[in-house]
Amino acid sequence: MVRTNCLAGIDVEIVPMFSAVFKSSGGTALATVAHLDVSELAKLAPDLLVCDIDDLEVDPLELLRRIRFVLPDCLIAVYTGVVTAAWGRACHLAGGNCLLAKDATQAELSLGLRVALRSGCYTDPRFAA
Repeated sequence: MVRTNCLAGIDVEIVPMFSAVFKSSGGTALATVAHLDVSELAKLAPDLLVCDIDDLEVDPLELLRRIRFVLPDCLIAVYTGVVTAAWGRACHLAGGNCLLAKDATQAELSLGLRVALRSGCYTDPRFAA
């Protein structure tokens, strides 16, 4: 089964790390989008989207809701440096299936994506602390 993975708003310096993470979690095709653009993401229609929602000029939760609306079957992984329980809950309620902490290792990111792909949901343990 070919699965399209997409990185959106991810710092270009860590794209190679995510490419390795995707390979280790069974991914195949990879697309990258510099900014979180809902219409561009809708055209790509990825099966798995990893998006960095930190430092956006718009409300990140509203953007997640919009992405969820146009990609109802996509597994949306939120990559964020804000690791509070309240933020994690808000991201899940806005449509994120998977919460990945920016200070996670490559192995932890890979594990999180594998769990999310298998179960439909994952929250990095750092969000509970």
